[in-house]
Amino acid sequence: MAHFIHRFCLCILLLATAACASKTPLQVEGLADTGKQYTSTLKKVNSFALDHTLEFTADLLPNLPRDNTTLQQHTDAMRQRAALVQTTANYFDTQALYFAELSALAKGDHSTGTTRALKKLVEALNKAPDVGGIPRVTKDAVAGIAGHVASWKHSAQVREELQRSAEPVAQALLTNQLILDEQIQWITQRETLARQLEYREEILKPFVGDKKLPERWKKAWMADITQPPTIALLEQAKAASIEMQQAWVNVLRGQGSFEHLRSVFDQININIVAEHNHDPK
Repeated sequence: MAHFIHRFCLCILLLATAACASKTPLQVEGLADTGKQYTSTLKKVNSFALDHTLEFTADLLPNLPRDNTTLQQHTDAMRQRAALVQTTANYFDTQALYFAELSALAKGDHSTGTTRALKKLVEALNKAPDVGGIPRVTKDAVAGIAGHVASWKHSAQVREELQRSAEPVAQALLTNQLILDEQIQWITQRETLARQLEYREEILKPFVGDKKLPERWKKAWMADITQPPTIALLEQAKAASIEMQQAWVNVLRGQGSFEHLRSVFDQININIVAEHNHDPK
């Protein structure tokens, strides 16, 4: 009887362990899907910011001293910004590929191709893009994160990969946040100048003049009071990026849900489309 009870308890323990382990592929698959949506959204946000910056810079240029120096300075700055956006887009793509390969591993693909791909992708993530204006993320900032890996919730192969990549991925996600921070600062400085000019030309001068105010004056005045849509989108993306960092820790622990993050990314994409289709004039 004691032998039967021992075998029964052992079976229950094995079933419980299998049930916990069975959650891992689904949870890591959720990370892969969310990671793809996350990186795709960041690429769209950065592209939207670039397009918007080009637009208000083009509007600003005719009101500046019209000489070769002015044109060259602003042209060079925007070309550098376009190159930066492309560099960060490639970095986001690398992250999306890593999450996809990790999902494949968690679902049982232990082939040499998958393990090699993961190793190369982690090496690529360790080479963060050179983004002027932001400090490099030090290893101290993410030190100890590998300690969050819950060994009993992951298969041996997934556990080994998570322990190896915990810090590099956390470092990449934190770098994403700093890239968005730099974007916000860069655009805020330039948009402030553009908005000051627009206020003077489109709001103040018509208001103190003798002519009847056109309908566009009302729209310009209202737009001046609200936060610029580009900055609002970047702030929203930054908040989601911070949540993604916590989601990575949850993955290491074998916990968490991605439904809220997905809804946030959906909303950001809706906002981008709405702003693209919006005609302030």
